[in-house]
Amino acid sequence: MPLWLLCAAALAGPGELVMLAPVDQAMPIARFQNGAIAGGIVKDFGDVLAQRLGRRPVYLSADVPEVTPELTSGRADAMCYVLPFWIDGDYNWSPPLFPDAEMIAARSDAPHLRSLKDLRDKQVGTVLGYRYQRVELVLGMRFKRADAPSMDANIQQMVAGKVPYTMISEATLNYQHRLHPGMKVRGDLVFSAYKAQCAFSQKSAIPFDEVSRAIDTLIKDGSIDQILARYR
Repeated sequence: MPLWLLCAAALAGPGELVMLAPVDQAMPIARFQNGAIAGGIVKDFGDVLAQRLGRRPVYLSADVPEVTPELTSGRADAMCYVLPFWIDGDYNWSPPLFPDAEMIAARSDAPHLRSLKDLRDKQVGTVLGYRYQRVELVLGMRFKRADAPSMDANIQQMVAGKVPYTMISEATLNYQHRLHPGMKVRGDLVFSAYKAQCAFSQKSAIPFDEVSRAIDTLIKDGSIDQILARYR
């Protein structure tokens, strides 16, 4: 484990909610500054959940290979904006919370896609360690990944012309278009709509019943809708 992650883990203690923040995520899901999470949906949600639990939020930045060890060991209490088939391990799961979709973005000069089958043998921008279950099922060995270390780097390799297409979340593409209205990238094909969840470690010291009640309250009082509205 990197030294900075060990130091962060040492800070975790009673009265804290330790949230895992994978550094491969991009806005509006997460924004990182000097290796630490500094904004985005994940942080906003973690802050309000910790407040509702009467705890202090602590965020552990982690690379993709560190996610499962941190969660299964209980060094982190939870990770949000994830689906059960995206990560290994057995966890307690929140209800679906964050609506989004997996899609393919294309450079403006790339041919339009009619279906995933049109991607056969074409280089497609992907994020290292991400699982694209639907795409793998359709394309099999003809899915030609061009892995980047993060979602931001994945977007940049397409903008730079290294790949004609890239896998991206709809929320991230929409956010990029708001930041860069002249970006010559279009949303080409939505292939999987979903509502992301939070995974809670079964070794967390925080009772999951307590967490579930807090999340239910955040759903009912509109707190989650307010967070999502900030990034639309």
